[in-house]
Amino acid sequence: MKSSTKSREMGLRSAVDMTQSTSSSHWREQGNGIYVTARDNLCPSVRKERLRQAASCYYKAFNFSVNEDEKVSAAKNLAMVSWKTAKVDEQCMERMSLMVHQYKEAFKHFSFGFHHSETVKADSWRDGLLASAKGCWEELRCGRVSELSMENRAMTYHDLVQHIQIPELQAECYIELANCHFHFGITAIQNKDFKRGLYEMRDCYMPINEAKRCQGEKINIQAEIRILEEDVFMHQCMAEAMQAISIGDDLYEKLIKDEESLNMDMAYEVIDWFKQAVIRTREVTEVEIEAVALSRLGRLYDQVLKIKYKAKEYLMRSMQLAHSMHPRTFNSEGWFKDCAEILERYQKETVAAEEEKWNKEREEIVKGLEKEMKGIEKADEKDSQEFLRYVYRVFPPKNKEHKLEGGLKKKGFHVEHDKLKKILQKAVVHYHPDKVDTEKHGKVWKVLSEEITKRLTRRYERMK
Repeated sequence: MKSSTKSREMGLRSAVDMTQSTSSSHWREQGNGIYVTARDNLCPSVRKERLRQAASCYYKAFNFSVNEDEKVSAAKNLAMVSWKTAKVDEQCMERMSLMVHQYKEAFKHFSFGFHHSETVKADSWRDGLLASAKGCWEELRCGRVSELSMENRAMTYHDLVQHIQIPELQAECYIELANCHFHFGITAIQNKDFKRGLYEMRDCYMPINEAKRCQGEKINIQAEIRILEEDVFMHQCMAEAMQAISIGDDLYEKLIKDEESLNMDMAYEVIDWFKQAVIRTREVTEVEIEAVALSRLGRLYDQVLKIKYKAKEYLMRSMQLAHSMHPRTFNSEGWFKDCAEILERYQKETVAAEEEKWNKEREEIVKGLEKEMKGIEKADEKDSQEFLRYVYRVFPPKNKEHKLEGGLKKKGFHVEHDKLKKILQKAVVHYHPDKVDTEKHGKVWKVLSEEITKRLTRRYERMK
């Protein structure tokens, strides 16, 4: 009796399953019949109504499914009808929220079909589902969503990625989300809103790490993630450096304008900010910003701390970096002008100090050359040919190759005006003090060369 009852129950259950299975196939076939009538040439309202009716049939097919095979088939149908409905809503900007909802539904059903079909569907069926899911993603990414503001686009991707459970597409959605934060951050940095820019750059890391987790072994996605991560890090370092320079500039202005006496604590705080900028830029080899920070340090050591050697060290390094970016020029940039002006002043001061020192040494040397100076002065009273003969005979050039032309050595020999002019020109080169090696030939020879060159130059100028 018990065995008979159990057999009847199993028979009833089998009959119910068969009925449900038949119902699932029936509703799927009915939905397919409506789906194909939702052609693109129909008006949007009629197309959307037919797609709604088809979706209703597919939902019934999904609910009446008795096995995984039927469920994943119905899920794929639901994904396709949701995708097509989203494309209808995409034609009207007022329906953006409805469009996004339909795309979420499509990816939810694509994801269900992908994960539950592994043991019940052939590889060709799964490949077709994956290809459709990728096509749906591309249409979403390149469609109206791309026209949204960066902030709204980020919100859309953040909402959407929760419904995508296909790893490859999930990784791509996370990459798009990171790109939104990245470009938003760049815009903020360009507008000197460094706080917001850094906030957005840091917001890139979560989706980047999630994309790494999802992507599996997709080489193209790995490369995209790597490039994006490097760009984010570079711009984060740049933003931190630019922010440090901005803070340092504000403190510098306060230091030189608002303080009645030098506040050393504030001065070293300014130095710390500029040095921090240098460190951050060196991590990503951002040469221009490093040059700016170094110029700022040089200016502070020059104008506030009055430590010339330290200022010159920073300014020279800044100038070297600027020149390394040739053919770019920075002549109109304030930091470059400051750098060039201070270094030019230092150069003039060095030249003036060296000249003053040399003039004092020269005075002492001239005192010991009284006889030689009188001889040069006496020879200078004669014509140019006689003067040339005298200096080459009494004070021959140290370079053995520098000689007076043969004909002019003879007393009473005269040369033409133009030729004499050329001889004087060569003589200036032979005796020019800038060519004198003082370590080798001594400072006395340098003084004599200066006196001779001065007189040769004067004669040459008179012959022009």
